Amino acid sequence: MTKENKQIFTRRISQANRTQLVVIVYEMLLVYLEDAVKAYEAEDKQEFARNLKLARECIGQMRTSLNFEYELSKNLFAIYCFADRELANDIFGNKTDNLDVLKMIFTKLHDAYYTISKEDKSEPLMDNIQDVYAGLTYGKTDVTESLVNYDAKRGYMA
Repeated sequence: MTKENKQIFTRRISQANRTQLVVIVYEMLLVYLEDAVKAYEAEDKQEFARNLKLARECIGQMRTSLNFEYELSKNLFAIYCFADRELANDIFGNKTDNLDVLKMIFTKLHDAYYTISKEDKSEPLMDNIQDVYAGLTYGKTDVTESLVNYDAKRGYMA
């Protein structure tokens, strides 16, 4: 994942509600899977394993945040456990046999949550965050962003 992607995900996470946060984690997971494929094709075993481990961490985060009061959570838990096992097999076998199937599964889950997130009008999870304004000024090649309300105590308020 590039530094720019990390900054974009960080900014989006800081302004996301619960449903949007799930969408973001799915997107991060898909980026890690793509990066793993690229590393495999470049025959970089360490980078391949690192990206799959980061993808497994995304899956672990999704698995631990399930609410088992809903029947759907049991199905998602089974999918997450399957995906985690398959990624572990790919890491230790240094192969990409399962990545296409996993990308398809998580793309469908991402699309479903993305559709739901459009209807979720709840407040962002983080309070006291910086406001980001894009497009107020332009650079030579892109739109610049301005951050306002900088405070060392921004983020989650305990």
